[in-house]
Amino acid sequence: MINVSRLTRIARIGLPSPSSLILKDNSRIIRKHAQYSNNSIIITHTFSKRFYSQQTKAGKSFNDKEKSNRTKKFFIRLGFGLLIPYTCYAVFVSLSAFREIGIRNKLLIDVEHDDQNFEGTLLKYSPLQVLGRYENPFPEYRIQTVYEFFFNRVVELFERNRGGIPPDPRQMEKLMPVHKPEWPAGIENTTEPLIEYKIVHRDSADFREERNDSTLKSVELENIPIYNTWLGQSCNYVMYNGLKIITDPIFSEYLLHENIGPKRITGRPALITEVPQPDIILISHNHPDHLDMLSLDHWAASDTLWIVPKGMGKFMRNHNVKNVIELSWWDKCELSKNNQNYEVACTPAMHWSGRYVYDTNQSLWCTFMFSHNDKPIMFHGGDTGYVHDLFKRIGQRYGYGVRLALLPCGQYCPEWHQRPRHINPTEVIKIMDDLKAKNVLGVHWGTFLLSGEYFLEPKEKLEQLAVFAGIRENCYCPELGQTIRFE
Repeated sequence: MINVSRLTRIARIGLPSPSSLILKDNSRIIRKHAQYSNNSIIITHTFSKRFYSQQTKAGKSFNDKEKSNRTKKFFIRLGFGLLIPYTCYAVFVSLSAFREIGIRNKLLIDVEHDDQNFEGTLLKYSPLQVLGRYENPFPEYRIQTVYEFFFNRVVELFERNRGGIPPDPRQMEKLMPVHKPEWPAGIENTTEPLIEYKIVHRDSADFREERNDSTLKSVELENIPIYNTWLGQSCNYVMYNGLKIITDPIFSEYLLHENIGPKRITGRPALITEVPQPDIILISHNHPDHLDMLSLDHWAASDTLWIVPKGMGKFMRNHNVKNVIELSWWDKCELSKNNQNYEVACTPAMHWSGRYVYDTNQSLWCTFMFSHNDKPIMFHGGDTGYVHDLFKRIGQRYGYGVRLALLPCGQYCPEWHQRPRHINPTEVIKIMDDLKAKNVLGVHWGTFLLSGEYFLEPKEKLEQLAVFAGIRENCYCPELGQTIRFE
């Protein structure tokens, strides 16, 4: 039985009644239970979300690794897929070339016996092709692979002050003076077409005729001066008896492109527009430092006669050169102008060719012998390594005592890499002796940085060796743009 007075007292003083306490306790329990339920849901949801996120990340990471592994495997397979066939190709080419050299040397014994003759020269040093590309028929040659090429490029990255170029342009001007060419009086910036020219191939009947005996030994040269102006690298402007010849034209400031380089280390002696139009342009091979696009564009439509090695004709015609002839080794071009007879003979060199990656050795490379009335006047050395008997055989065929030999003397460092393709100053002296040349100018240096030697070293070494040999007046390096007269 409820005590009403007590309830009234409790209500009056504001204390909770037992029923309200029960209700409040129940609601508190319910709220706490709901809160715990909500928290467990949140915790469960958060844990599930985190677990799912971790699973997703783990899955993505696994997929990324899988893709990365697939990419690595692809490039590894691609690398082996390219390198293995290339290596087999390089080995096959080397073995095939050495095998052919061995066969030729065996046949040479029956042809020459004890004395060298031109039949033996043709047998030993005729062009050699393997799988449709030209190769060097010289035992001194070693094929350059992409492995060697890229290894040397990596080594170059660690070279400090490569070439030793002074930072001050004024100091460079003192070390490498550049002259404005002074062309001989009477020279005009026009050319008359050659009266006629005739190509004589080495396998023709006319070619097999014996040359005059006077050409097989040192000859007495006519008193007609030769003028030579060095314009950089192997580019020379040669004037002889009214005939104007340019060798390996390069007039660009940049070898490849202004954004790529390399840039000339000196100024240009003359712009191409300031150079008198030549009668003949001799191209030893198609490397960019021996033939630039500027020269092609400038003289393509002119009457100038371009004489190029075998395989370059298509390239020249694709660039709109209208007057071009191709010569293989030992072929010659007989020229006639102003009742004077000249001859340009294509002679071998130890080098290679190619302007791009895909056209390596698709065309030949060469040197040239320019003669007047069967007398050797000028030898253009282009780019070549040294072969122990090649230049003696050239002198034997076209006559010893050439009046002027333009020989490359730079780009020989490091020698383990460059020697099969370039000669050094010591070998320049050897070639001078082999040809019995009256005068030698060292070119192919001091224009672009293409090798590791100090940029003045070719000049200093060659002239020092010439002093030791007692031929300093006849063997030296010219200054850029300076016109030199040879009697």
